[in-house]
Amino acid sequence: MTRPRWLVLLFVAAGVCVLAYLALTVHRRAERDFAASPGAVRTRIELTQWDAHGYFASYGLLRPTDDPSVLYRSSTGAYRITAYLVALAGFDAHAQAVHNQVVSLLTSVLLALLALRLALRLGVEPLHAVALALAAQLVFFTFPENLALYWDMTAQAYWLVPALAFLLIEERVVEGRTRRMNVAQALAVFAMTWLEYVCATMFLAAYLLAALFMSDARPPLKRLLLMLGAPWVAAMALFGLQLALAGADPEVKLVGSRFLYRTGLDGDAELYGTPLDIAFGRDIVRAQRPAAREQLFRWPILFLSGAAAVVLMLIAYVRGKVPRIAVVPLLALLGAYLLYAGLFSQAVALHPYLYDLLLAPALVLALFTLLPALAEARTRTGLVTVVTLLAAAWTALFQVRLYAMAYPLR
Repeated sequence: MTRPRWLVLLFVAAGVCVLAYLALTVHRRAERDFAASPGAVRTRIELTQWDAHGYFASYGLLRPTDDPSVLYRSSTGAYRITAYLVALAGFDAHAQAVHNQVVSLLTSVLLALLALRLALRLGVEPLHAVALALAAQLVFFTFPENLALYWDMTAQAYWLVPALAFLLIEERVVEGRTRRMNVAQALAVFAMTWLEYVCATMFLAAYLLAALFMSDARPPLKRLLLMLGAPWVAAMALFGLQLALAGADPEVKLVGSRFLYRTGLDGDAELYGTPLDIAFGRDIVRAQRPAAREQLFRWPILFLSGAAAVVLMLIAYVRGKVPRIAVVPLLALLGAYLLYAGLFSQAVALHPYLYDLLLAPALVLALFTLLPALAEARTRTGLVTVVTLLAAAWTALFQVRLYAMAYPLR
């Protein structure tokens, strides 16, 4: 039951069932729906600009407007590459929506595999571990911001693919580290950095803190430099080359918000006061930025219960009830979000719909897999698993309803 090939097929099949349900309900869309969606329009503009002028003509950077001389400096553009390949076959809004859903499906499968392995580490039976992993996959796949990727892929969402792959390899390292694992993790670091370098930097910082302070045997500095530092530098150098080439082109105008604005250190308080507005100031953004209103979902129950589950898992770790590997993924994912929100608080406060997806995986993992697995391993009755599956099904259907209200069928 725990053979990887069959499990991947199982989780992919579960995701395809969700996609089919969505296609028959909230994602039964006509062409006019894409024409009215700001996200879909943004996708069309950026991909048609690459198609018309060529990927290398913009040095791989995105053209966010109909003006081909304007390039966006704040992203490598890497997260659009696979969508561009789809567009080369003939741009179609529905095809791009399918592409985005496949990326979401891949992310949910990786999260389910990670959930399964960690549940087994906590001592539950394989059948219960698979069930709890499916519960986490179901809730995360139907998370409203995940469903909203149907209209427009984001760098933060795509970044989760290599980040979760990195954590999956890290779980395997418990059995013994090999050179192949080091190379695979280095490739994941390069990919996540080129996709979204700020998320990657914060994630690696949180991971390093856990590796240095929560392990009896300190990891060798040489390995850390080769596995984490070298691929990060390589990806940043590639991005720097993109910016340098674009900056040297006299016909190019680079646009994008600066460091002081994104951090909130510019002192502007029109839309954002303190970092607490990340959680409590979303009504301000709704009132003054109507275009973002439909994307600002409310999920207080999942947030609070997920945060409580994380705290309980950390307490269990301190008391020696769970292994270190069960909390490292939580700390790495949460650390990426917390450090990002702490440093670039204005960006997160004004665009929470981009960053909620960084926070959701850890909360869902803790609430629907790790904490139930810890309880199931001690009770051995199966009741915890059944209750968790029912709660996951209800949460998933509730989230689809939230999405339907934000993106009603026309």
